[in-house]
Amino acid sequence: MKLDKDILIPAELEINPWTYLDIVLKYEHYLKLIKYFGGYMFIQQIYKFSSKSEHQTFDDVHAMEKNKLLKIINVNNNKYVLLTHTSIKYLKNKSNVAHLQKPTSTQLKSSCLLAEYIDEPKEFFDSSKPYVWFLEKCKTELQKYKIDSAADMEFLNKNKGKVKSIKSEEIKSLEFKDAFSLLNTSKIYFDTFENGVVTFIFLDFERSKSWIYNALLEKIEPIFRSLSIYNSYNIKILTMNENRKERLIKDESKMNRKGLLFLKDIHIINLNTDRFFQSIVQKESFLKDIDKLEIATLQEKLRNNVKGGKNE
Repeated sequence: MKLDKDILIPAELEINPWTYLDIVLKYEHYLKLIKYFGGYMFIQQIYKFSSKSEHQTFDDVHAMEKNKLLKIINVNNNKYVLLTHTSIKYLKNKSNVAHLQKPTSTQLKSSCLLAEYIDEPKEFFDSSKPYVWFLEKCKTELQKYKIDSAADMEFLNKNKGKVKSIKSEEIKSLEFKDAFSLLNTSKIYFDTFENGVVTFIFLDFERSKSWIYNALLEKIEPIFRSLSIYNSYNIKILTMNENRKERLIKDESKMNRKGLLFLKDIHIINLNTDRFFQSIVQKESFLKDIDKLEIATLQEKLRNNVKGGKNE
């Protein structure tokens, strides 16, 4: 592995030097990946993002467990990993950090749904993403205007009063305090922006149609009234099984849309993530419901049949 710069091992982190080197040389990309999804992640989903083979990734995960960089925890048929104190100190470059607690059911399901849906975590979780296109467009058109090139004057005239407010939102996004980042606490995420249309991701945890409606009306519609650089929005609701998808489709068809001025479409997507949480099914003997007297009777009949067969 070629290093771009020398490795300096900070003594103040109180991480074993050999462990620190292992992180830098072998495991840093895994730790950053797991951090994106909350500090916990199913091993099967780590395979999806790893550039290595499943066998190599499996070996790396267990080597990280041995080095106490993560814990492996069973959930029925599957396993997820949890970052340890050492990993968090490395990622935050601070010695005084809290231990990561085991996720709640909702937190683990959220991580699972997002990991199943997302292809590029770094891009998806870029908090400045909703604003970059607008500020880059302004910069490009202003540069064209300065050199008397064919600038988009309609865009510049329409948006000259909005640059300051959008720049302010981008600055707040660094601390996840902007309008889009604040939606994350309700498990609503910015996904894409194309041709003036924003797509949002809703994570479904038995959401009722009234919850969805109120979230749109009270949390999303105000963004489009105040940040009018966006024309409208679509919603994708990510759910865990086909039955739930069918129920949501029925609910969505009956949902109140009064006041939802900017909503275009709602799409329901089943990611089939229930498979990560299913119980191990034990195969039980067909005799489990037969009492001892019945078993004795069956055994006697079998013995008699065997004897009868020998006499014939």
